[in-house]
Amino acid sequence: MDTLLNFRIQKRFVLYALLLVITTVFISTWLQHKIEEQVQQTVVEHITKEATKESLEAISRAVDVEVWNRLKNLPLDEKVLAKLLQDIIGIQVAENNLPDCNQYVLKVLKSGMFPVLQSVHGGRPEIKDWIWLNVGDVWRYGATAFNKEKRYPGSIFFTSKDESVVLTVKELEYSVQYNGTMMEVLIEEKIKIYTYSILPECIARVNAGGKYLIKSPGNKTYK
Repeated sequence: MDTLLNFRIQKRFVLYALLLVITTVFISTWLQHKIEEQVQQTVVEHITKEATKESLEAISRAVDVEVWNRLKNLPLDEKVLAKLLQDIIGIQVAENNLPDCNQYVLKVLKSGMFPVLQSVHGGRPEIKDWIWLNVGDVWRYGATAFNKEKRYPGSIFFTSKDESVVLTVKELEYSVQYNGTMMEVLIEEKIKIYTYSILPECIARVNAGGKYLIKSPGNKTYK
């Protein structure tokens, strides 16, 4: 009886010891990852504030080569490009490899005035301004793991807080521009939002005396 009891105690002790080792290794790995991520983020944030051609080259080493090759010759302000690279690095660090995701665009079906959204304390987007958009112009870019029906139930793309403004399939057309992992489509979405201001439609609008927007109207922030 004593032998059996001792055996059970020893077995339980071994299991506890093994669990402790596994937990310690997990916590250590997690902390190391978090520390590395924080250090990288701090370095990138510092470089972003002091954006120059040399510092952009430094940030670019943390970004996928193909992505950097797409971006390095674009006519973007250096600080804007640095901020874009910072966001892309954040997406890469998260390593979300969920497959079969989509980067999509909502384009105007009927010319008219459309809301320009802004983020309010990270909550529901609110209307900041209005802008005239022509047929085919971009209103919003997005990324999702779902199809159109699940992403926008009832095909309603936007409803204002007071429900006085509703955008549906009558005003906007949904189309997929890129398919890939969640990480890939999020990066694609970021690039589209940050480069919105250099689209031919935007340049033409500004040249005609229209409003300049740094981002697509339906995206509340760069984030």
